[in-house]
Amino acid sequence: MTDQGGASRVAVLRALWRRGATATLRRTRHEVWTRLGGPARALPDRAAPAGPFLPCPAGTLPLETPVLARLLAGADRAARPASFATGRPDDAAPWHAVEPYAHGDVRLVWEAARFGVLPALALAARATGERRFLDAAERHLAAFLAACPPYRGAHWASAQEAAIRLIHLVAAGLILGGAPPPGGRALAGLLAARVRATLAYERSLANNHGLVCAAALAGAGAWLGTEDRRRGERILAADLPRLTTAAGGFAQVSTRYHRMALDALAFAALAGASLAAPLRDRLAAMAAWLGRVTDPATGRVPRLGHDDGTALLDATCAGPDDARPSLVRATAAAAAPGESALALAGLGPRAPDPPPGGWADPEGGTAGLRHDGSTLALLRLPGGRFPAGQGDILHLTLMHRGEEILRDAGTWLYNPPAGESDLAGTAHHTTAQWGEADRPTRLGRFLFAAPPRLRRLEASADRLRAACDRHDRTVAVAGDTWTVTDLLAPGATLRWRLPPGTWLRRSDGVEGAAAALSVSADGPVDLRLAQGWDSPRYGERRRIPVLTVRLTGSTRCVVTRIRLP
Repeated sequence: MTDQGGASRVAVLRALWRRGATATLRRTRHEVWTRLGGPARALPDRAAPAGPFLPCPAGTLPLETPVLARLLAGADRAARPASFATGRPDDAAPWHAVEPYAHGDVRLVWEAARFGVLPALALAARATGERRFLDAAERHLAAFLAACPPYRGAHWASAQEAAIRLIHLVAAGLILGGAPPPGGRALAGLLAARVRATLAYERSLANNHGLVCAAALAGAGAWLGTEDRRRGERILAADLPRLTTAAGGFAQVSTRYHRMALDALAFAALAGASLAAPLRDRLAAMAAWLGRVTDPATGRVPRLGHDDGTALLDATCAGPDDARPSLVRATAAAAAPGESALALAGLGPRAPDPPPGGWADPEGGTAGLRHDGSTLALLRLPGGRFPAGQGDILHLTLMHRGEEILRDAGTWLYNPPAGESDLAGTAHHTTAQWGEADRPTRLGRFLFAAPPRLRRLEASADRLRAACDRHDRTVAVAGDTWTVTDLLAPGATLRWRLPPGTWLRRSDGVEGAAAALSVSADGPVDLRLAQGWDSPRYGERRRIPVLTVRLTGSTRCVVTRIRLP
């Protein structure tokens, strides 16, 4: 019997087993509960509460002039009326009857209802003392409840979406500094109940879903003084060690979702949840991992794995691509847990710059090499503890001064139109491919087969090397030149995915404003400048240049030199 793409049932089971037996049991429990009609009984229709939802500001918070100017510009945009309409035929359906991917890509409509504007409006109200920002936040919440009655429609279909709203609602209240008013308590209670309803399913995914839900409950419970605090703390204590590595890796091998999980954990700690020392150590390790892949000057992080643009707690309006507030928040949470409005907003002492040299987390599936403070090579390792979410074995990203010179394609859409494919396959990564097959084989929307075993790994001050069954890749740096040596099984095609712009074709490679690439080999290769897809942000895609190197005959070794300006 086969699954998607002709994958065997055994391959599916092997991939799922990497999530762990506990996750599989939770998924089974959820399915039994669903078949017995549990969802319909769990959350009957409820009346929407009335405001006010947020406390009045407790004094003012002084902010530096550049931060205040950016905040006020962003808060003015956030104060504009929002639309929560989805255009879906199931807008009035009970939450459990909504199939999120049945009517297009639901992620495109979820963003507006995440309450992401609340922390920025709260911080602007606290920094300026102007009532208009708090009024705008109250209007936003009232408009959501009017358009999306509790437990009806797509905006209530996902527990994680409810958890994100809960995090932003509570964070806004903490930034304002007052006690939650009755309307806020009631709304938080509705959101927490939605999170609790399908916790077994969210935890069964063994990724960001369960951690974000648990962190939301722990932080909200601390703010409200409810039992959700203990419930969330217990889940974090049980799941965080299983979903992270001692070196800071995360089960969902994705820079975007790593940051999301880190922000959620920092929120819980800063909201007053109690995290034992081993959990704070894991939080600190996750922050150190994110710091190693963040460009210190711009805050940009290279794309790796799924990337839908999610950014929690953007209180200072730094934007979804600036990870520096996340690092400030996580550093504060790991060092001194407890409520802090400025730390929750991502303001405070700057995290130290990442050290130069190489590092590796084979359990977590990544290795990196930082050079001269401005350039990073990030390598996706095969093997590791966690399931594969993309066909990106030995993918290499090279980021220079915040720009991805060699790049992952991003995500575009989780649910693309009929006849189109997302960008998770091997052809959309800077690595080797044999024929048209993904490596490893794709099994489902978010699941790939177990990758081959890591056979060799080296990480030093100026060199990375990793090898598996058909591919041995070495990355070395000297001055402004990076050299990538690929030893490959015959018949491979290498792809060097480049930034958009003008690239001049040379006899041995290409040259552009961002870099110059030259290719040599131990035999004949077919060298071409083609095009590929790139998604700069979720829901968008564009064409970019791709230098393809197809090995012919007995060619096995390809050396590519990348000279940076």
